[in-house]
Amino acid sequence: MKRSDLFWPGYYDVVVLPPVPVRDHAISLSRKLRRMGGQWQLGRRAFLPHISLYHIPVLEKDVEVFLVELQRIVDSAPWGELETTGLDMPVIQVSNPDWLKNLHRRIIRRTVRFFNRRYGAEQLWNLRRFSGQRLMYAKRYLREYGTPMAGMNFRPHITLSSFKGEDPADNRIQVRPMRFQVDRLFVCELGVSHSCQRIVHELFPR
Repeated sequence: MKRSDLFWPGYYDVVVLPPVPVRDHAISLSRKLRRMGGQWQLGRRAFLPHISLYHIPVLEKDVEVFLVELQRIVDSAPWGELETTGLDMPVIQVSNPDWLKNLHRRIIRRTVRFFNRRYGAEQLWNLRRFSGQRLMYAKRYLREYGTPMAGMNFRPHITLSSFKGEDPADNRIQVRPMRFQVDRLFVCELGVSHSCQRIVHELFPR
């Protein structure tokens, strides 16, 4: 697999997809970042606005049992509300209530056994945004779970774009405070910058 490819087959993300008003707001802000030099912009068919819970490559033979385990988690999960809280260029920050933290931990703990260690997912992460203790834990989480975005580094967000060099100043970008209820998860297949390129499966409580 070439690391420069737009689409990364077999590499998945367990996500929350925001409702239409939040989705469209994120797409609108992403267009602004594109005009400011962003490498890509969010859309409705690809580069879908999303909140990541666990990035995990899974072998084709394991996908079905992986989805079954996720369904079990979803069936017993408490659900709640999330809120957009601001901008940390180039991402919309999202609240991190206890119910979401617990769901995130359960997903990792119960599905990490399906992680395809031969995929090379660890090479697709850039740790430049981490420093100090967060960097130390990012390296540890990357070894253990294949992602640095776990534990103390789990910060829910919607990525708007990515930049080659320094991120631009954010004084022209205003995030609208928006609350929304979450009652299901989705599994996306990933692409460049850990973007959600297509929905593979929808998981709602049965």
